[in-house]
Amino acid sequence: MRDATNAVDVSRTPAVASDSFDADTANYSYGIALALPHNDAHSTEQWARVCLEQLPVAPRWCVIAGWRFVLGLRLGPRPSPDHVLGWKVIRRLRLETVLEVRSAFLTAHLVFRRDGTRLVWSTFVHYDRWIAAFIWPPVSYFHGPIVAYALRTAALRTRGDHGGVRTDRP
Repeated sequence: MRDATNAVDVSRTPAVASDSFDADTANYSYGIALALPHNDAHSTEQWARVCLEQLPVAPRWCVIAGWRFVLGLRLGPRPSPDHVLGWKVIRRLRLETVLEVRSAFLTAHLVFRRDGTRLVWSTFVHYDRWIAAFIWPPVSYFHGPIVAYALRTAALRTRGDHGGVRTDRP
């Protein structure tokens, strides 16, 4: 039986930087793109919220547990208009939303950017302390598949919804 999330194509792409932080000094970058329907009117913040906050319950809690207990991320309040699943919104534009979170040893940024008819989700990780060089690489092995799953799931959730974000949660 084919998994429904495979019906949406996502593809690796170079990470897209933002001028709201120094992407050139990132120790890790990852980019993934989703082809958007021509009539999609979602803002990049709406996409960020669907990708992270509307991830199915079990994977969402696994991700949060990894963020808090493995990476020690200092997540902000949930729900909040100034945070997306605990990540602080540091830039809010229609075509670009940038999220930031810190731990005792790293700083991470998520950039959601519309690039024509694509949504590009980029991750940048900066090592603030030497221990990050030992903790992040094994975690990064899981990062790509989780991001691809979140993006596919979000695309399926927004089908037929051309501008308003669905608020139903599993």
